[in-house]
Amino acid sequence: MRAQRLIVQNIRVHRTKTLDFVDNPTLITGANGSGKTSLIEAIYIALRGKSFRGSDASVCRQGTDFYRIALETDTFAYRVQYEAAGARKSRQFIVDGKKYARLPYSLKYPIVLFEPEDLRIINGSPQRRRQFIDTLIQQYDPRYSRELSRYERALQQRNKALKNPAATRDTVFPWNVLLSEHGAAIIAKRQAAVEVFNQRITDIYQQIAHNRDAVAVAYSPNEAMTPQQLLRRHEEKFDYDRLTGTTSTGPHRHDIYFLFNHTPAADVASRGECRTIVLALKFIEAEYIEQKTGTPPIILLDDVFGELDEQRQRALLDEFKSNQVIMTSAVEG
Repeated sequence: MRAQRLIVQNIRVHRTKTLDFVDNPTLITGANGSGKTSLIEAIYIALRGKSFRGSDASVCRQGTDFYRIALETDTFAYRVQYEAAGARKSRQFIVDGKKYARLPYSLKYPIVLFEPEDLRIINGSPQRRRQFIDTLIQQYDPRYSRELSRYERALQQRNKALKNPAATRDTVFPWNVLLSEHGAAIIAKRQAAVEVFNQRITDIYQQIAHNRDAVAVAYSPNEAMTPQQLLRRHEEKFDYDRLTGTTSTGPHRHDIYFLFNHTPAADVASRGECRTIVLALKFIEAEYIEQKTGTPPIILLDDVFGELDEQRQRALLDEFKSNQVIMTSAVEG
């Protein structure tokens, strides 16, 4: 599928804007603050069903309470309509004339987004790294979003129960069971995805950087966990968790580690080396999504060329030459 035309209304700084995707790659230029990223965001909302930057209300242009997105592709016509009237908020997706409250999984299209913020994958918080791997898995596994949602609901309920002074092992046990069931599935899928990165990342890194540095990716804890094992851990942690009012074990506490020449990358890799690691991750992400779905993802590059030298810029465009690429830049050229 190829995007052909984007029309937006009241998207952040844009009152109205029309963009035709004639060339590949398509380059969107403009000064900082001119709304380049907002156009990338609109494509993402139309094809993935949500923003990567914030809530629907934050997407609306200041002083307005609605936005519209129309994305024409060579396969479908996507429309997104959002309105906020007082306390009531509504968002509707229309694909080839059919209306949906949520964008169905079957109509979502895979996207690989690369933005300067992605450098935080290496040296940011564990939550940022979990978000990276979860977003990837959701692009090819239709059940994964439900598993994450059910896990999060059970986690909230268990934490609520733990804060009750009358909490007992019996009152939290049903939530332990749900957390263990969904948590084991999440861990297994994350570990499988991380292993794909680990198998490929050194080769890809060396191709980009033209050196012999080694990169490794590991999921922590690096062990398979069955629902029974997770259930046992929740039971063992009950007294501690009741004291703190939070759940101390499970995939919401896990992390992904990057090693650079056998040392934590966050400690020793330079900014340029971190950029190259992230670039390699994006290459593998796109390859893996296409392998799992049979669909080449659209590549959205948000102002990343300013973060890359000429060698890495060429590597980026060469790698994605068979994909549709839409990119922003503060400087034309």
